[in-house]
Amino acid sequence: MCRVNKICCSCSQDVLYRDIFVTFSRRQVQETLAQSIHLAKRVRSFSSRFTGSDLDITLRNMTSLRILKLLGKFRIDSLDGCTFKLDSFECRFLDKNEKSFPKFLNSQPSLKYVALPIFYPSKVPSSLEATCLPNLTRINAIFRWLPYLIPGRPLNEVISNGFTQLEHSIDLSFFALSTTPIQKLAIDYSYVYSTPVHLLASFLPSLTHFTLMVGRYYFFFEHELVCGLP
Repeated sequence: MCRVNKICCSCSQDVLYRDIFVTFSRRQVQETLAQSIHLAKRVRSFSSRFTGSDLDITLRNMTSLRILKLLGKFRIDSLDGCTFKLDSFECRFLDKNEKSFPKFLNSQPSLKYVALPIFYPSKVPSSLEATCLPNLTRINAIFRWLPYLIPGRPLNEVISNGFTQLEHSIDLSFFALSTTPIQKLAIDYSYVYSTPVHLLASFLPSLTHFTLMVGRYYFFFEHELVCGLP
């Protein structure tokens, strides 16, 4: 279609380059986007396992990007100079300069879904501003991020990664501080097993989907819940 004529080329490129997934064996696609601004501007969704040296240029060229997934280890400064406004952002690993990561989040007020790094060296995102991510509705993050990201934001779905070996009860009251009721929660049992059911239900009165994770095993409660918990 691209080779028929200029009109067909323009129309087909909108489709061909709308959603891009780059693997190690197909990294030439990323190289193309780094070299061709007019093609990069057509990309709306970009997912990449290959975070090579041309990632910085590729990201800056994709000015219309709305969904970004970085599945390999990358440098946070690769996002410097980017002008896109994301609806969804996922990343697995940060290479270095992770302290600059909250600065990037502060620059993306349109984000509705965020999946944060599984391994984040800093203890807490202390530089995260209270006005950051005002439209966030879904979050996938390690547990220690949640007390900073849930309060004051319209979260309705929360996925908590990791587990704890602490034996004492953990304060989960911050779940009630979302500006909209949380309806879906996935969390490891180690965070909730010391919390009485009636207390957990008071924090999550509108819960309809509850995923309890135990190591590699998952128990799903996807029917309508009564009083927040079955």
